[in-house]
Amino acid sequence: MAASAPGRIIVLGAERSGTSVVTHMVHLWGAHAGEPGTLTGPSEHNPHGQWEYEPLWRLLGEIGDFARGATWWDPAFEARVRAKLDVPEVRRKAQALMTTMEAGGRPWVWKDPALCHFLSFWKPVWGDVAYVITVRHPADVARSWQRYAVPPQRRDAVDLTACNLLRWQHMMLMVLRATNDVEKKMFVEFEALIREPDVQAARLARFLDRHVGGSSDAARIATMAGAVAPALRRHRCDRPLEEVAESTPAQHALYRLLRRKLQDPTAEFVDDFPMPFSWWGFVHESEAVLRGDA
Repeated sequence: MAASAPGRIIVLGAERSGTSVVTHMVHLWGAHAGEPGTLTGPSEHNPHGQWEYEPLWRLLGEIGDFARGATWWDPAFEARVRAKLDVPEVRRKAQALMTTMEAGGRPWVWKDPALCHFLSFWKPVWGDVAYVITVRHPADVARSWQRYAVPPQRRDAVDLTACNLLRWQHMMLMVLRATNDVEKKMFVEFEALIREPDVQAARLARFLDRHVGGSSDAARIATMAGAVAPALRRHRCDRPLEEVAESTPAQHALYRLLRRKLQDPTAEFVDDFPMPFSWWGFVHESEAVLRGDA
């Protein structure tokens, strides 16, 4: 009888929502994230590393046709990505990446916020995986991404809050749509990680032990909790999202649903959180201004 494949763990979430620290914790639990030379290293914004597997990013670039000027904000992007499932060479490369991750016989983890845009391709390829989904106050996500993306000399002149809230909404909707029928999923709140790392590390370990396989002891959980540093939270919105001027009613409702899913991952998801008309053009144009293309 052939041996079963090692457990597969996928960390999903919008940029700046805690995906890096959660992936670090999953690695400390025992999951292989890639050889050290293949992972993005520490930076000002992620002092413990981003935990992104660079061969995966290169393949995402190929699937997304970025060299041809494609953008994942285009409404047709998801369908084009899904169509790559019918390209044998692309599927072969995807399977080869997973084979590399599984070579050591250990559970493995992938994290990249960009994966939110590629789930129509990867979900059928991954098969049976456990999803860990990060949730953070959308205004903090927006402000953190502003600091990450905008050069210091332009931060007083460029305000991407509305743009970044739309990015967050779109990415989290794609995650919810792709994982709605999945049993193996948990939602982790970034704010709770900072507030009570021991409790959240134990919760994460229980989930992984149950759905991936393991028996975490107190020492392992303490090691996982040690990956969390209060300094990771540089942006704090103490107001309800409803009081953030740039936010929309659909975003308010979506965030309320995500907060319910922190306690009950099976909370009903009704896909009724509409994006504003021509939202993707606004995001694309905002990013073009940031790049200096417009």
